[in-house]
Amino acid sequence: MRLALLLMTAVVLTGLQGESVLAQDFTLRPQRLIVHYAGDASPPRSSSSFSIISPSARNALQSMDYLRPLAVGARRLYQAKRRLTQSELAQLKRDLLSDASILDVEEDILLQKATAPNDPRYGEQWGYFDEVAGVNAPAAWSLATGAGVIAAVLDTGIVAHSDMDANVVPGYDFISDPIVANDGDGRDADAGDPGDWVAQDECYDGSEAENSSWHGSHVAGTIAAVTNNQVGVAGLAFNARILPVRVLGKCGGYLSDIADALVWAAGAPVDGAPENLHPAKVINMSLTGQGRCGGTMQSAINMARQRHVSVVVAAGNANADVRQFLPANCKGVIAVAANNREGARAWYSNFGRKVDVSAPGGETDVPGNGVLSIWNTGLTVPGEEAYQFYQGTSMATPHVAGIATLLYEADPGATPGRIESAIKLGARPLPGDCDGGCGAGIADAARALAALNGDLPAPARGVLRLENLQGEENAWDYYRFEVPRGAIEMVVRSFGGTGDVDLYVADDVRPTPNKYDCRPFIDGNEEQCVFPNPEPGVWFIGLRGRHSYRGVSVTASWRKP
Repeated sequence: MRLALLLMTAVVLTGLQGESVLAQDFTLRPQRLIVHYAGDASPPRSSSSFSIISPSARNALQSMDYLRPLAVGARRLYQAKRRLTQSELAQLKRDLLSDASILDVEEDILLQKATAPNDPRYGEQWGYFDEVAGVNAPAAWSLATGAGVIAAVLDTGIVAHSDMDANVVPGYDFISDPIVANDGDGRDADAGDPGDWVAQDECYDGSEAENSSWHGSHVAGTIAAVTNNQVGVAGLAFNARILPVRVLGKCGGYLSDIADALVWAAGAPVDGAPENLHPAKVINMSLTGQGRCGGTMQSAINMARQRHVSVVVAAGNANADVRQFLPANCKGVIAVAANNREGARAWYSNFGRKVDVSAPGGETDVPGNGVLSIWNTGLTVPGEEAYQFYQGTSMATPHVAGIATLLYEADPGATPGRIESAIKLGARPLPGDCDGGCGAGIADAARALAALNGDLPAPARGVLRLENLQGEENAWDYYRFEVPRGAIEMVVRSFGGTGDVDLYVADDVRPTPNKYDCRPFIDGNEEQCVFPNPEPGVWFIGLRGRHSYRGVSVTASWRKP
């Protein structure tokens, strides 16, 4: 399994008729950089524009080839003309940032699918119905089955399968590098999975050879495999439709491609890609990489949320704090850890305060603990359709994406914040151990629907209630309250009134625009923050007028087991 975040590298070779092609050895390829320009700056496309910036930045840009604009704000993608040493790369970034018109420079890193090692086949689809460790899907199916909702799967693409094809709408292949794509070209309208097999040392020195994973098909099958057809497996939201968006290929996928794909899946236009005729309400990203959540990924997530799209992501499989892994450490996502059949954190699953909820990810070394879904027998290119047991937070994530899909059928106008809150409020405490924190508990489809409809009981004790609040644009007001030791859930909510207020919550300090533990990023006054395992002690609520507001109410509450 490739857990580490790899940096994309390449070498330019001379091809026929003067064309340049990229070597297949990823360890020799030149680095690619995403340059974020100030909003009113004019990002240079060629050397004729370089005179508008500082000499150091101009020289740095001239040392790279311009590739394309990104769909995420004023960002453009460049590639070094040769592979740089780490010191050269660091200096290049410093030179670019020496100009005031350049806000940020990110390396176009390669993220991988968040799969754990797989072993022989075991068990059935216990993750749907197991009373201890499942998501209680059967109790939800009388209320919702995902009808009318599109769920996008940003992954390796999908392979043809008779137990899936009827629930798939046309997608898109966003892999721009032909070598990564492994299908002979770059971006195109074919979201089929050609296979992602790799040879030993192909991705980096010491990397292992791996067969094709058919990872995207496995993920998609958990969300919406064809059901009640007396064939194969069932999907959790089996009347939904899958929008396959290919972003992962050989050795993973570029951050720039994933960001563009996320924006497109949400229905926003992307330069060079066709209009998305089937915009998603839920986006599943069972992929991970080590590092901070930079502006590129965060901006793409924000753009999706602005279109009322929920983004559900894998926590990762490094048995480490999720704060070190993107996109799970980004704001505005639902980060999913994995539990085993005993209701404990799976041994490989990441953990921590940024985990929102857990779901069945399985442990295939224990008979019956794997997650069964759609697969293919091909070791390289597609072979015969089949089914397989996998384990990983990649497998847990589509369980939660499926629940979000059910919720959007129940309330098509729900905001991503309301969907996330319903999933968290409906979660059941883990009956097993979870060192480090596994979020609100195990996701429960039926309880999430009840929470969305306001049918769950209120928290055990309210500790703060404020009414008829008002403020002016950009003005701050602060409120202080205390959380006792042993509280397992804290909910802070703003609602009612007129205008637009932004809710901020922070542990032990007054929140600021750049320092907070929760900010929902939602238009209007209906905002909510849920903390599954709040730290005991003093907490602060900050209200900032995005515009002037009147008559707003705020509640803060906690509960114990």
